[in-house]
Amino acid sequence: MAPHPQSINLIPAPICRNLEIILTDLDDTLTTGGMLLAGSFQSLWQLHEAGLELVLVTGRPAGWCDHLARMWPVAAVIGENGAFCVSYNRKKKKMERFYLDTREQRQAAQAGLDTIKKRVLAEVPACKISADQAYRISDLAIDFCEDVPPLSKNDISRICRILEEEKAEYKISSIHINCWFGDFDKVKGVKAYLKRTRGSDISQLEDKMLFTGDSPNDEPLFEELKHSIGMANIIPFLKDISHPPCYITEKKGGLGFQEAAEIILRKRNSLSAV
Repeated sequence: MAPHPQSINLIPAPICRNLEIILTDLDDTLTTGGMLLAGSFQSLWQLHEAGLELVLVTGRPAGWCDHLARMWPVAAVIGENGAFCVSYNRKKKKMERFYLDTREQRQAAQAGLDTIKKRVLAEVPACKISADQAYRISDLAIDFCEDVPPLSKNDISRICRILEEEKAEYKISSIHINCWFGDFDKVKGVKAYLKRTRGSDISQLEDKMLFTGDSPNDEPLFEELKHSIGMANIIPFLKDISHPPCYITEKKGGLGFQEAAEIILRKRNSLSAV
């Protein structure tokens, strides 16, 4: 049985002081009930102003990521579950993008995604294609609770079976099932970002990075990174994951992120060894 995460209050001060990069999920990690609270956005700014490099790692679409990279206090956004990375060079006033697959691979994948779209809508009529699908480049997002009444476990399982039958990769977030054809995921996206920006891999930076997330689809990053924090909304799923976060907040969603940010910043400025 995997160890239960410790309280975020127990994160050692030396870990907080050594941090250079904070990777974070977006939905239900930074947001609360589908909205970005003022305090959560302020926490991002406080971490940024403390000199931390903030990187969003999200399943949200390319169109959103362009906005997030341009207008939020983040160094980069890894979007569509690792399909690409986008960052805004403020000195050059230039948006910079790189993809983990080729244009030809993305075009070839569309036929398979179109087949999946037709099947899930026909076979699981309670679901919908995500409202943000028009702004996606590499994946298909199937909405099971964001803008539709929450689907039953049987309906979610049926969607997953369709994806497996079509040999698609997929991850279940707190609101969508994201599926794609291609050799990318959130971990590979993070690795590509670190190699491109720092010429380093995760093992070389493990003491300088931390990830915050909230759901089972964040498990690969909980496993890959030495330091991680889960929002309290992950508690019901802990029994289902083999690699939980190291620490957990008392509050859910964006309120939990505010809690984590406050503790990290306070301990960075502390002389304490704990």
